[in-house]
Amino acid sequence: MMLALWLILADLVSQSGFYTASQMEVAAAIDLEADGKFAYSLDYGAVSEVAEGSWTSEGAIIYLTSTRMEGAYKQASFVREPLQIEGSALLLRRYDITIRFNRDDGLPTPPNRNKKL
Repeated sequence: MMLALWLILADLVSQSGFYTASQMEVAAAIDLEADGKFAYSLDYGAVSEVAEGSWTSEGAIIYLTSTRMEGAYKQASFVREPLQIEGSALLLRRYDITIRFNRDDGLPTPPNRNKKL
């Protein structure tokens, strides 16, 4: 039982970090905190959305579940929204694109993360 809990916590810590995405018409960021909380932001064409909530991981997939989301065009919340782990990148299928988040250890973490949107 304790070993299983330790493995879950170790997995959260290894995947936690600040990730950014920059591709044609896309600017996005996601902050996965070691305590299982996340903050997310996406600007894609005319769509701008932000979310916060909790995350878990199972194997090569991270699941996002939002407690709050604003600006979402088609889907008003994340309910176990999958982020595929591909090497050091995270892939999110959103709208008609796949967003590739890369860990960005060079940027300071925003000071107001996981506060009110």
